[in-house]
Amino acid sequence: MESTTATAQAEVAAPGAARLAWVRSVAVWVAGLAAAGVALRFATLGLQSYHHDEVVTAARVLPGSFGHMLHEVRISESTPPLYYVLAWVWSKCFGLGEAGLRSLSALFGAATIPVAYLIGKELSSRRAGVIAAALVAFNPMLVWYSQEARAYALLILLCAVSLLFFLRFRRSGGGRDLALWSVSSALALVSHYFAVFPLAIESVWLLATPGGRRRPVMLGIGAIAATGLALAPLLRYQASLHHTDWIARFSVLDRLWDTAIAFQIGETGKLIGEHQHDGLALLPGLLILSAFAALLVRRHDVRPAAPALIVGAGAVILALGAAAGGQDFVLSRNLLPALVPLLAAAAVAMAGLRRTGALLAGALCVYWLAFVVHVDRTPELQRPDWRAVAGDIGPATTRRAIVTWALGAAPLDYYLDDGTHKIHGGEPIRARELDVISDAGTTPAPQPPTPAFTRLGADTEGGLTVTRYVAPRRLGLSYRRLRRIDLGFDANFVMFGKPSAAGPIPSTPGPAAARTAMPGHGSSLPLHGRAAAARSRTRGCAGRNSRSGTPGSARESGRRGRSRSPAHARRRAARSIHGSRSPRPRAGRAPLGGRAREGARGRAAPGSGPRRRLHSGGCRRRGSALSRKRRAASRREDRH
Repeated sequence: MESTTATAQAEVAAPGAARLAWVRSVAVWVAGLAAAGVALRFATLGLQSYHHDEVVTAARVLPGSFGHMLHEVRISESTPPLYYVLAWVWSKCFGLGEAGLRSLSALFGAATIPVAYLIGKELSSRRAGVIAAALVAFNPMLVWYSQEARAYALLILLCAVSLLFFLRFRRSGGGRDLALWSVSSALALVSHYFAVFPLAIESVWLLATPGGRRRPVMLGIGAIAATGLALAPLLRYQASLHHTDWIARFSVLDRLWDTAIAFQIGETGKLIGEHQHDGLALLPGLLILSAFAALLVRRHDVRPAAPALIVGAGAVILALGAAAGGQDFVLSRNLLPALVPLLAAAAVAMAGLRRTGALLAGALCVYWLAFVVHVDRTPELQRPDWRAVAGDIGPATTRRAIVTWALGAAPLDYYLDDGTHKIHGGEPIRARELDVISDAGTTPAPQPPTPAFTRLGADTEGGLTVTRYVAPRRLGLSYRRLRRIDLGFDANFVMFGKPSAAGPIPSTPGPAAARTAMPGHGSSLPLHGRAAAARSRTRGCAGRNSRSGTPGSARESGRRGRSRSPAHARRRAARSIHGSRSPRPRAGRAPLGGRAREGARGRAAPGSGPRRRLHSGGCRRRGSALSRKRRAASRREDRH
């Protein structure tokens, strides 16, 4: 009798034990996939150099105060400020270098993996959740934007969280799920304007659902609408700057095709206006189409995948509708909110096929993993390597002009960090060296504007070719002819640099220092190029030349310096360096000026205002005399 009772209890406990084992197995799978996704995203954060948009983030938006960051978001960006607020705080801890700043996006990308599992589980089953987590972990497009210092990884994460709570509220009708959907949707909208497409579909869906939950749904949607209205003035101003007008210059169908390819293999190092590497997307495209074809055949599996499929495909359709209405922003990165829902729908389709679906998912993940590793080992598939280009060009040893892609001027300014700057048509150009940076696929080699230049050689770095020309003497160059050199890009910029007679500006870190500098530990903010010059001006005579030594006076002096012309800025930088009596102070001894110098000799009492004002005038006079001497020497050198 006891034996029979024990057997019955074992039979009752067996299903529960099997279910517990299955849950533990699923947890192990999800943890393993999350660990693999973390490794893919964090292991190579510093491998690729910054491109143009990331340099804007690292060198223009984030350095400086919190108010400066918000101002730069308004005038330099075309997105809301949430990512930059988080990145500003993050940069104070981890710096502005490639690995430190991109690690925030990598964190957002890694967090999307368990969210994808929960979406798949909510749509269909745990099996679908595991497949969705695997697809998100290894998708090259998601890995690519998890390693970019921009707002896209945060946008993807928040849109995925919004989709998760949308699905949960549809199932449960709970007020907590509705509140979390509303909050995550509002945050997604504050991270990027294009979150509006999936959010609009989810909102209309909830409003159209019958039941007695209409009032709380309207309250949740009202909170999202209020967030959009609060962003409207910022959106209107940023749109007036026409930062995104270039998108409409390319065919909508071409951009839509490139988006379909990018969703499967990532950006793969393409320059703007170039087509993707279609052949590399052939195998993943066939695998995904096979899963969706099986979904259509097995009609009973369509309903679980329908919400994700409608949200993902609907976001793309709404973007196309906006383009037809004159607001054309169809671009692969702007359609990223649709990617996780589409992957979740594909995961549901594969989960319905059992073993066949598992094989499809396994083959797709293995291909994507191999492709991500291949990209990390192939410079031609990576971002343009402006860091290596700057290393090839090196610091200026003579007056030189650099002609480059329009989106290459900011990265070169960042990585050269020697005063080389973009110039405009009104500035005279006299140079002995000419460096031309062209698309590696452009043939023949770019020709200099005058035959007096002799070609020294060329070097190719990550899809870009650097060709150097020299002349026997300095030549006057036409700005228009330089801009018309055929580089293989849609637009060129001209930069000018010269050797610095005064040497590097003290206390201004270069890119290498930016990768290790820790603001808050006595180090200065890692600014580059003109930003470094502006910082050096406020660090030089700005505080001493003001009538009061308050920080506000120094900031006002810095603003006055920044409002002048570039030539005036260079003169102020020279005065800040050579403001002491001796232009070359002895090694190991910092130049002292004004009250500090007098105090060191024991002649000045603290707080002697007249001495400060007298010193400031003397500092300006000596700086002006030195500047006149330097300009005269430069003119004599030019004549020879």
